[in-house]
Amino acid sequence: MYRHICPVLLLCLATCAAASDRAAKLVKRQHKAKDSVIHFSNQDFEEFAVGKGRDYHLVFFLNANYLAGNAKMNLPKLKQEFGLAAKAFRRGPDANKVFFVELVYERSKDVFQRLGVTQLPYIFNWGPDATAKEGRGIKLSKSVECGPDITTYPWPAEDLIRCVSSSSGKAAGEVDRPSIVKNPLFPIGLLAFICVGGYTAWVVYNSPIVRITWLWALGALAVFWFATSGGMYNIIRGMPLYYTGPNGKLVWWMEVSGGVCSFAGLDTKLSAHIVYLDSMSSIPVSWPSKNEELTSTSLPALVVVGYQWQASCTDSPMPVIGHL
Repeated sequence: MYRHICPVLLLCLATCAAASDRAAKLVKRQHKAKDSVIHFSNQDFEEFAVGKGRDYHLVFFLNANYLAGNAKMNLPKLKQEFGLAAKAFRRGPDANKVFFVELVYERSKDVFQRLGVTQLPYIFNWGPDATAKEGRGIKLSKSVECGPDITTYPWPAEDLIRCVSSSSGKAAGEVDRPSIVKNPLFPIGLLAFICVGGYTAWVVYNSPIVRITWLWALGALAVFWFATSGGMYNIIRGMPLYYTGPNGKLVWWMEVSGGVCSFAGLDTKLSAHIVYLDSMSSIPVSWPSKNEELTSTSLPALVVVGYQWQASCTDSPMPVIGHL
């Protein structure tokens, strides 16, 4: 009887030793990572995820370098939130039971194919009970996914922690978001900024440039023109000032229907401003002095009518580059 029990006991001890050895390696790699996120390759996935006898959870973040510039997906920001969640678990009571891992498509195409992942971003929890055969496909249940039920995007670290904790039963620490206010030198920097800024403001206020009225008038005209020309409209919609054309060159102004350049909208708006302001500036000079009362009552109406006219001089907005 003891002859059959001993081999089984030795096998269990060897499995536990191998599992603890893998966990120790993960802890070492976690400490080396600046954001506490471990980078896996195909070989690492086979060693730490497929092997049996695991007593830890692996939270995978599937990423792709060629999608890093996609503004809508905003994968760099999501990776930052993923790193904050990893640091929170590292400070928690189950620090050595949950490890956050990143798989990059360019370096782990085989794993992506086995998982059957075709859309990014994709975050899931790979628990100790998860099994996979070497070289075989892996089916993931919806219960281990993190993200689809989160309404805010990029998915905040707090929501990722709640998702991982619910599927793994492990607890994390507080999310420590970096802030300049937490820097011990912040009070000194703030005091220096107030002193230097106040002195600079006093010098500028007493300088001759403040007394140049025509310079301020040009500045006000430029701001007014930009705010009503479509530039502010583009900023609100988040459209870039340029885009990359099919030939790889930067294009600043996009051609719209009829071969008309979209800069025509700004050009027409500027011309309307010049004509309108020139007309309004000539009214006080050319208006007869005996009609001063009429001037005081009709001038505001002319200002409103003139502004409406120049605002309607162009119907073409700035280029909608976001739809390319």
